[in-house]
Amino acid sequence: MYLRIALVVCAAILSACASGYQQFYKPYVDAKSLQDVQTLPPSESPKIFSSNDLQRDVKIARSRGYIPIGHSSFNGEMESERGVVKQAQQTGAVLVLVTSKFTETRTITTPLFVPNNQTTYSSGSVYGTSGSANYSGTSTTYGTAVIPITSQQQRYDQTAVYFVKSTRKLKFGLFSIDLPPELRSKLERNTGALIDIVAEESPAFAANVLAGDVLIELNGTTVLNAKHAGELMQSAHPTDRKVPLKVIRNGAERVIEVTLNES
Repeated sequence: MYLRIALVVCAAILSACASGYQQFYKPYVDAKSLQDVQTLPPSESPKIFSSNDLQRDVKIARSRGYIPIGHSSFNGEMESERGVVKQAQQTGAVLVLVTSKFTETRTITTPLFVPNNQTTYSSGSVYGTSGSANYSGTSTTYGTAVIPITSQQQRYDQTAVYFVKSTRKLKFGLFSIDLPPELRSKLERNTGALIDIVAEESPAFAANVLAGDVLIELNGTTVLNAKHAGELMQSAHPTDRKVPLKVIRNGAERVIEVTLNES
């Protein structure tokens, strides 16, 4: 009986603890500080999708207008979706991508302390000058016993990435990164930026700019790196709304005209 009560108490304590999705959450940005985004009302649940290729699916989500605001990553027992939902409600995430991978089965031994009281019963007679008297009574020694509890625990690497939805009309719809060393060697150049993501329904998407293109010029200016590409896109204000991009695709240079959204 003592063992059953102790196990129930332990289970209640564990269920009350914060989940790994909450304990190991690392924010990229506070969603409340972002403008023109859709966040999750506290009473609603986010869209949750399982991913077998998180890097790919994060790019797909970003191409559809979702902005990553943070992630949770930890190793432990497989947790329920409830922890994901709670963390999304706290952060305002409308979309969550989750992935898990089995890592090991671990043997866990936990000491359980249970009461081990011992009661001694005594009785007898006492003789004195005035006669004899009978007596009886009990005495209790209080103590505890340790019972080892062994269990098998299956553990998983678990990750969740949280997103809010942008409502802003994108000027270009391009997201670039610096050229990796191997691409610099292949192209024999240091300048340029690798187009990593093209947002759907954006001006760049409509102009058939592709992820994997290497942007080398924007509106006649040589692109130095990803940061410079972002600055050039931000400052572009053509009178006819058309901006020429020079890219390298499959080893050949080509010029693509992007018609910007009206401001």
